[in-house]
Amino acid sequence: MGARAIRILLLVAALAFAAPAAAQYYTWGSDPASLRWHAIRTPDVRIISPDTASATALRTLRYIEAVRPSIGYGFRHGPMRIPFVLHPMNFRSNGLVMWLPKRVEFLTSPAIDGYSMPWVKQLVAHEYRHAVQYNNLNRGVIRAASWLLGQQGATIGLLFMPVWAIEGDAVMSETAMSSYGRALQPRFTIEYRAMGDFAHRRRNPDKWFCGSYRDKVPDHYRLGYQLCAYADTRYGENIWDKVAWYSVRNPYLLFTTPVALRKFYGTGVRRLFRDTFDDLHRFWSSLPRTQDSARPLTPLPEGNYTTYRWPLPLGDTTVLALREDLDRTARFVLLDPRTGGERLLCRTGSLSTRPDAGYGRVWWTEYRRSLLFEQRVDSQLCYLDLADGKPRTEHGVRAALYPTVVAAATLAWVEYAPDGRYAVVVRDDAGERRMPVPVGCELHGLAWEERSQALYVLATDDSGMWLGRMEETGPVALTRGAYVTLSDLRAGQGKLWFGSIASGLDEAHCFDPATGRETRVTESAYGSFAPAPGPQDLYVATCGPRGYAVAVQPRDALQVPVEPSPLPRNRVNPPRRRWDVVNLDTVRFSPADSAALRRAHRVRRYPKVPTLVKFHSWMPVSFDPFALVEEHNVAVNIGATLVSQNLLSNAEGFVSYGWNRRDGSLVRAALRYFGLGVRLDAEGAYGGQREVYALAQVDPETGEVQRQHLPAPGRYYSLGAAASLPLVFQRGYRTRQLSLSASWNFSNGMVANVGQLRVDKENGTIGNIETIGFRTGLHKLTFGAAFSDAVRAAHRDFAPPWAWQFAANYALNPTNGHFSDLVSLYGRIYTPGFFAHNSLTAAATYQTSIGGYKLPSGQRFLSYKSARLIPRGFDPSDIRSNNYLAVSVDYQFPLCYPEGGIPSVLYVKRIRLNAGGDYAQFRTDTGRGTTRLWSWGGDLVFDINLFRQPASATSSVKLSVWKPSGRSVWVGAGFGLPF
Repeated sequence: MGARAIRILLLVAALAFAAPAAAQYYTWGSDPASLRWHAIRTPDVRIISPDTASATALRTLRYIEAVRPSIGYGFRHGPMRIPFVLHPMNFRSNGLVMWLPKRVEFLTSPAIDGYSMPWVKQLVAHEYRHAVQYNNLNRGVIRAASWLLGQQGATIGLLFMPVWAIEGDAVMSETAMSSYGRALQPRFTIEYRAMGDFAHRRRNPDKWFCGSYRDKVPDHYRLGYQLCAYADTRYGENIWDKVAWYSVRNPYLLFTTPVALRKFYGTGVRRLFRDTFDDLHRFWSSLPRTQDSARPLTPLPEGNYTTYRWPLPLGDTTVLALREDLDRTARFVLLDPRTGGERLLCRTGSLSTRPDAGYGRVWWTEYRRSLLFEQRVDSQLCYLDLADGKPRTEHGVRAALYPTVVAAATLAWVEYAPDGRYAVVVRDDAGERRMPVPVGCELHGLAWEERSQALYVLATDDSGMWLGRMEETGPVALTRGAYVTLSDLRAGQGKLWFGSIASGLDEAHCFDPATGRETRVTESAYGSFAPAPGPQDLYVATCGPRGYAVAVQPRDALQVPVEPSPLPRNRVNPPRRRWDVVNLDTVRFSPADSAALRRAHRVRRYPKVPTLVKFHSWMPVSFDPFALVEEHNVAVNIGATLVSQNLLSNAEGFVSYGWNRRDGSLVRAALRYFGLGVRLDAEGAYGGQREVYALAQVDPETGEVQRQHLPAPGRYYSLGAAASLPLVFQRGYRTRQLSLSASWNFSNGMVANVGQLRVDKENGTIGNIETIGFRTGLHKLTFGAAFSDAVRAAHRDFAPPWAWQFAANYALNPTNGHFSDLVSLYGRIYTPGFFAHNSLTAAATYQTSIGGYKLPSGQRFLSYKSARLIPRGFDPSDIRSNNYLAVSVDYQFPLCYPEGGIPSVLYVKRIRLNAGGDYAQFRTDTGRGTTRLWSWGGDLVFDINLFRQPASATSSVKLSVWKPSGRSVWVGAGFGLPF
């Protein structure tokens, strides 16, 4: 097979694998190298965690052992052996099962908006189910591919079980292993219920699988669960066992899922979608209809989806709320309850917990990435003074949740530590004091109640969720633990106000600490959230078809007594088949369990240096995986490639051997390390013809070309090392990044020994060009600095509304003064266009050579070159780095949102048009003139999803037509993959 055919096949494969690659083929991000890691090994799993999270590691192992006998329910094969890696320093709670290498990643900080099951239990029940799915997909032909390609081959199996099915089945596992789990929460279906009978509004259902830029579409977890749960009930078994079994044994059918569904169950994905939501619509239509007891302050706009969160009255005439739309990012707004008017207060970053206000100041917390490490994401305490509306950062408080105003000079918040422990911190003029929380108890809310002069919390532990009062020694329970999700705790008027699902819907509740009496105070069509009492009224956020609106009702308008119950009323979920699996709510973790696990499984130190290199995959072709992922550059040769990435995700590399007719054998190796904050790179290459910088001249009288006698052919080799320091400064609405870099490269290139030239000053000719010889060895030392500043982009934006970046580089040869140094400058600015979601971009660059040896013609023969911002339709060989100046202007806008295509194969989400022009000029080789290049044209960009992959796997296809000066029209195509 020719190289061109291989490239085409790899491009097609890259598009087909876009979604699996998005989930499996990227570096998860590194933790600080200062962490000391430990490992617990059992016959089935290995738990790798920092020593600060050793208690969480043992707890995780306890739950894994508890679920292992039943985690494979419905599949013929149980879970694969797989390591679990715990990251305790990231507040963006999550979990992933990843390949390359295979592992389960846990971000162990409990989810802010979790339900009544502790976070680690949720992770185990969901992520360990993925290990079952992958073990059932890694069979037949896929197992053979694994032998041939390593773990990379096993990822092919992900094509034979849709992503929505993978996640939907895992949500089923998580739900079945709890008393009232994730999929039973009323909020899990609230958008679907508000949409009505949407399943029949369009023939092609791909929009509900792939997402939309025009409308709110629930994610693939919600969709996947509904389809999987309905099929599981209708057919009386887990349908994905047979689908996986059939697919991996018949991969030549390509679209194996619909074939298997039709073969075993007489259905298809489209029919399953219709049947599922027909059943749900019938069930939801049969429920008693209710109206919202709260009145919206202002109507939600049409043609958008608007979300107001956490309404907070500031006196009688102003309500603070966080607002976000599909076309605008999050911002605090002030609402006037009398007129419904709205005023922007300030834009924000991504909030982690709700705001609180008092004494002229608003407090909240935001997710902020650390300066150096991607996997260290803090929850930063922030504030603003209402007088100026300028957001500020409270420095030194980076692990805060639920800030609560106690008095003019007293603030309280919940603090979470990487070891899994919570505490309540109270800061006043005298300093800070901490009230501890028992191990295994999570805090999900904090409020200060003035009449009782006490702090109250929402807590979650093995008994469920409960209300408590904070004492110096810890929380004291006011209610009995129950598997009823509570949320958004506030206090006021002598009572506690919070959200509860006790009635089967998300409603506002009230609890009187003096009497122990709980009442429901709202009635909703779909749900009411985040109650906040004012002097006379109660403010909530109510859900409807267009989003969540701020609504108001008299504070005491509704008082429905709530009797304690271990479970909420199951009101909006149709009957579904129950699984015979363990209920993790019945599994406890005690100090005795911890001691028993330590005796049974020795905790060993996990060495970081010996495990830096872990070859997990190999390919029967030679390629550069870094260039494939980062530059989408598919360049392959006959040969083989070994790919490495360690389990801690702080080192990656590859070794490849290739051959082609022009260069012969080629060997390359590279290694990257991220654990120090400073990224370190090392690379080497051997093979091919070494570079030769030779001289030639034309005899002015005879026209004959005189050349140097070339040296004997030799094999090329090079060595390189680089260090870069990316510093990320996240500050709410803006993110700034400063990157400093330095690199060195050495190759055995041959360079003309221009110092030996004898030049005739009268006619400018060289008399000894053929005999000056060559100098072996070429060094290149490069220094660079770059800075960027960008604001947050909204869901409908394809570029940041405002951003700019600047970069400067300096390259030199420190061992050869005859080489010219290269100075290059680059800048780019993004601005809004003339209409919404249009983008105007302008860029410019300047590069020039300094010093070095000049030929008699004035040409700098030995010089480096920067290929940045070359006019489209040209390539680097067309330019010279002698006073090179280039500018580029682009205007891009969305043409339409088709939201259709070839059902189940290609979904076109959006079509964009980019029009622009480029201009460049540089001095000619003689230095006596200027060469000018220009081009104009445009790109047609299609945002697409293949094979009903979710919104996170949206790719782009770009078709380009450009007219360069002095040349024919240039036509090209490109692919933008979501990784």
